[in-house]
Amino acid sequence: MTACSITATLWDCGGVFLTNGWDHAARRHVAEHFNLDVDDLEQRHPQPNDEWERGRISASQYLHRTIFYKPRPFSQEEFLVQMRAGSRVLHPEMIDFVRRLRAAATPQQEIYLLSNESRELMAYRIPAFLGGLFDAYLVSAYIGLRKPQAEFFTRALEIAQREPAECVFVDDREENAAAAAAAGIHAIRMESPRQVLAELARFGVTAA
Repeated sequence: MTACSITATLWDCGGVFLTNGWDHAARRHVAEHFNLDVDDLEQRHPQPNDEWERGRISASQYLHRTIFYKPRPFSQEEFLVQMRAGSRVLHPEMIDFVRRLRAAATPQQEIYLLSNESRELMAYRIPAFLGGLFDAYLVSAYIGLRKPQAEFFTRALEIAQREPAECVFVDDREENAAAAAAAGIHAIRMESPRQVLAELARFGVTAA
């Protein structure tokens, strides 16, 4: 990272680096694998997922309310294996950029992950794909807040000990980028890796 007014970069996870952990496409894929009623899962999903991603309930409790409310010919662990298997690198060039950014950063320049995700899925996704890349992992299940809540970004700034204008945030969802911008953070909505890297460069954020 070059010397500039930006001293912290903030990054979403799913859609920027990796596939989304448990979005509609992932749910459909796993439901079809187990011959489940996709519409039934979609109806049951929103409320327990919100609690799960805020760290208020466990994966077992989420699954009990969405899948295992009746007997199934498979176990929760088998289901979780398939959930985890849906995670893969989506944009390897973005991971490579952050790796190079981290190698070039001074002690005053930091890199943070800001993700809406459950504790159990991130326990797999971070070490498998993102370990050692970030100074801190601000996951909704860890801090009890979800983007686009304004408090999520307030908490991130407190943890990073940064003023909003010192930070730039990258997310693939418009509502999350807009919430960051409303907090005074420079925000980039990701449309493609090339577009993100070009916009970061305009902020003086580059990697060797």
